[in-house]
Amino acid sequence: MIKLVKTATVVTALVLLPSCDVETVLRNVVITVFYETDPLPQPTDTVTVSPRMETQPVVDGSDAADDPAIWINPVDPSASWIIGSNKRRGLEVYDLQGVRRWRLDAGRLNNVDLRAGVTVSGADLIVVGGTNRSTVTVDVWALDPVSGQLRDLLAAPIPAEMDDPYGFCLYRSPRDGVLYAFATAREGGAVQWRLADTGAGSLRGERVRAIHTETQPEGCVADDANGVLYIGEEGVGIWRLGAEPDDAADAKELIATVRPQEDAEAPDTNSPHRLTADVEGLAVYAPPDAAPGPVISSPRARAIGRTWFLIARRRMRIAARSALRTAPGLMVRVKPTGSRWWPFPSARTTRAECLSCRTATTST
Repeated sequence: MIKLVKTATVVTALVLLPSCDVETVLRNVVITVFYETDPLPQPTDTVTVSPRMETQPVVDGSDAADDPAIWINPVDPSASWIIGSNKRRGLEVYDLQGVRRWRLDAGRLNNVDLRAGVTVSGADLIVVGGTNRSTVTVDVWALDPVSGQLRDLLAAPIPAEMDDPYGFCLYRSPRDGVLYAFATAREGGAVQWRLADTGAGSLRGERVRAIHTETQPEGCVADDANGVLYIGEEGVGIWRLGAEPDDAADAKELIATVRPQEDAEAPDTNSPHRLTADVEGLAVYAPPDAAPGPVISSPRARAIGRTWFLIARRRMRIAARSALRTAPGLMVRVKPTGSRWWPFPSARTTRAECLSCRTATTST
């Protein structure tokens, strides 16, 4: 039976219909009626964090803001940049006060990632990449550290070689410094490309590997230091496998699983199934000294108004959870970005800066 609050939401949405985008109204009604669930009981080890900043909204509604990436300025951390995807239009670039400084209308960019300190034809660049569902390509740009503007870095478009490119992540090999891109397919599976230097100030995509999943994945993230790739298969769990192109694509290990649907509303804290569908954004937290044991986080996407972040140790043991009001995208940074985000007396204190797809940053 639909609760009164849900009925009221539907009625309110229909009343507001003349002043709102029709698709936005109908989408929100469907989500409210069919996906909203009561908050799950918080585990005793839950840590709740609150946002310190929220960026300006993207120009499109209906859950358009999706995935973030953060570049930390090594000279002046307060002059860092936040790149967020507007999955209906392109990319948005914000400063650390949440003010939009630049916008790239390039198509339906779904997920985004970046790597700094990449040498391209002798130049030290900040490389940004993402999946473009409008052109069915993988797009790559260089980020200007001063203006925050993005310029095309590809010699030619990289065909996604899938029906619907979805998730995206970058990987820089610790063996030879080569940069790779991964894109996950909404129809299942993933593809890996080498981003090769053309010698003319641009990069060229070279397909090197395909990875199989039975169902739809989205989020992926690479642990550069250890040569490991994590892929989130939305209704299954988190896969761990080698990130090098010569690593066996079928030698993947399921390190965290989604609990069965019948257990979703009353989870057993002793169950080995520690995730609730959908598994979406993933991030790796790796302190500079790696002493506490780096972690990987995965949010629960479908509980309206609350997202659970499962934090699992890189060595595949569950460490903790935290709850945050966010949506699927996720990025973690561990460098100080100014007194507003790093208000700790000791410079040696290790804290994580997290950004959700709703682009609220937090220090935890």
